Amino acid sequence: MACCGSGPYRGIMSCGGKRGSEFQLCDNVTEYVFFDSGHPTERVYQQISKLWWSGSPNVTKTSNNLKELFEV
Repeated sequence: MACCGSGPYRGIMSCGGKRGSEFQLCDNVTEYVFFDSGHPTERVYQQISKLWWSGSPNVTKTSNNLKELFEV
């Protein structure tokens, strides 16, 4: 379920834009993975960034994470 949108699971992107004026907005965006049907929340981006920066090879799918590459 998205934080903002309309329809089932708030999956219709209509957060006050041109696609519709009626929408529902969650109370706490940090409890959601998606802000609307097409955009992850800031918390998701933070988690992805942490994994790329210091994740193990099974996460980054390379022999080095970004932190290790910057230390070279």
